[in-house]
Amino acid sequence: MVAKSRTVSELKKVAEGREAEMFEWGEGKVLRLLRPGFNPAILDAEVRALELAHRNGLPVPRPGERASIDGRSGVILERIEGTDLLTELGRAPWTVFRSARMCGVVHAQMHACRVDDSGFPMLKKRLERQLSSPLVPPELAEIARKRLETLPDGDALCHGDFHPANVMRVPNGPVVIDWPNATRGAPEADIARTLLLLGAGEPATYTPMMRVLTKTGRSLFIWLYAGSYKRARPLDKAEVRKWALPVAVARLTEDIEHERARLLRRIEKLRASS
Repeated sequence: MVAKSRTVSELKKVAEGREAEMFEWGEGKVLRLLRPGFNPAILDAEVRALELAHRNGLPVPRPGERASIDGRSGVILERIEGTDLLTELGRAPWTVFRSARMCGVVHAQMHACRVDDSGFPMLKKRLERQLSSPLVPPELAEIARKRLETLPDGDALCHGDFHPANVMRVPNGPVVIDWPNATRGAPEADIARTLLLLGAGEPATYTPMMRVLTKTGRSLFIWLYAGSYKRARPLDKAEVRKWALPVAVARLTEDIEHERARLLRRIEKLRASS
């Protein structure tokens, strides 16, 4: 555990998310520091996933030592100098062809990685816990739970939040970031989550150009992503569809206000087609 005599106010922030903030930390490194109130176990799971991915040759930031600043837990990571694909799409929507295909290939590479660690978080169990949340209407939780019972556990490395904002484009190719939701599970469930984010997810903030893309480019991105994935490894779309309902219902636990109405409409469509 690294603990330097610094405070958060002395650090230079370079990025932030709902769970953590990223700060400069010496040459070629960043500090991913959890926000107050978040369980340090989040970092444990993320570091374990990054180490596994790195051992298997996947393009991820190399994890380093753990750190503690102002009572907040963190981990030092390799700094990735590049642009995330969502930002790139916002600036230049015509890059959708390259970005979508890149996402399909790297996601397929990830799912080719088998997880034999019995202590690794299980995707199905995580979904089961989410379905017990008070944010999920009981009727929807019951329907999703019954579907989930029929689905396989799986043993692939699953990112849990794979979308263009979590793929950085660097000179040597893509790098996948933000791994706190990584699990061991069925690849089709991870793909269902990605398709949900691409189809129903809504960036909290985006440029006017990104608004155009979100209205007209989602279907194109999904088609290109899925086609690229299928060329890299087998993809059973029927199996992916089986996961769509429980994955969408579990998304309600994230309580994203500006997305909820769209998400509920999507869930109703999935119920009707089941």
